[in-house]
Amino acid sequence: MAEQLVDPKDFVDWSADESTVAATLADAIEAHTDTAIRDDVIAAIEQIAQLADAAGAQQMVTVCSTDATIVAAFESLESPEERALWLYVNSAAKFNEAVFARWFAEGTARDSSQRWALPPHPGLILTEGDQYTVAAQVASFYVRRFGYGRNYQPYVVPRHREGSLLFVIDLSDHACNRAVWVNGNLKRGPLILSRTVVLNYHLATGRSETVAPGGEEAQKVLVDAFTEHGLKKKGTAKRIVRETYRLESLLNGVDIFDREAIGIHQPRLKSIAVQDMESGLRSTFEVMGRGNRASAEQLLKVAYPSDNPLNRKWLISGAHIELPFYPDEGHGGTTKKTLRLRFNRRGQANLHKFTQAERNLIEPLLVEWGLVTATKVASPDAIEEAKQ
Repeated sequence: MAEQLVDPKDFVDWSADESTVAATLADAIEAHTDTAIRDDVIAAIEQIAQLADAAGAQQMVTVCSTDATIVAAFESLESPEERALWLYVNSAAKFNEAVFARWFAEGTARDSSQRWALPPHPGLILTEGDQYTVAAQVASFYVRRFGYGRNYQPYVVPRHREGSLLFVIDLSDHACNRAVWVNGNLKRGPLILSRTVVLNYHLATGRSETVAPGGEEAQKVLVDAFTEHGLKKKGTAKRIVRETYRLESLLNGVDIFDREAIGIHQPRLKSIAVQDMESGLRSTFEVMGRGNRASAEQLLKVAYPSDNPLNRKWLISGAHIELPFYPDEGHGGTTKKTLRLRFNRRGQANLHKFTQAERNLIEPLLVEWGLVTATKVASPDAIEEAKQ
């Protein structure tokens, strides 16, 4: 990208330290007279930086794990930023797949995302005809309801590590400032993520998640079209109701009776948010510092010995629990694995982010803490469709 702005043999000292080179290039970008090139380079840098965060780094690996050339290149690079830049320059298709996957992973954390039970199909192959049939049905809904979607493009993004595929429909009708390489030059490309619908389908189990603009009806249209024309199983999709947890039980803390047996250090209530329904006042109490092993409720008792805010019985509107494990000495490890549970204001948790083995460990703890009454969290596949 630098070659689009400056002559490599010109005034840039590429042997200088990183901050000096970065400052020189930043100045060159800002001073460039061709605004089209400048805007495209800035857009490219922004996407590369976004894909280099923790979520993006994970998605780069999962969409590229079967490509030996990319895997070898990643092993030779030292940072997520370098891998994102390499992928942008050398494989535009895989870069875009990783962007879609990252956007989906971010979208599942929102209340608007939905989960579904579909028929499993381990050997599913979506032909180009199937993809466009599904996309056309979904796009027609968006055209009728919102007035956009006449120009649509379906994509299939394999997520090898998760054993799933993303079915993506880009409904963009206008170009935006996303930059792509075309014959060695930066060009604008049509990708507006706010007009992108995504369905993540787990091949072995049929468990699926959807992220789409337009509300519940739009996501149901997507699932019905995918089930009918992709899986050839019309009418078999069932909505999975999110488990709701009793967050008021967190007032008593999150201790574990036999935590050593499962290899966990003292669990921590890292943060807790409370809200006064009458006034609308919301307060969040968060334990600062990674090395601080205290829990929020313990610090509140010390800070407010006679007037603990949690004793006011305000509504708990969010919480963050950390489960730090002892290092895995059997594998010579020294890094402590930590599971991070998050609960939102609707009493819903991020359990879908964990592996099945991690869920098997977490679910009994939810019972022990009083968040649920059942001996085990009900299997979502057994829950019939119902409104959230």
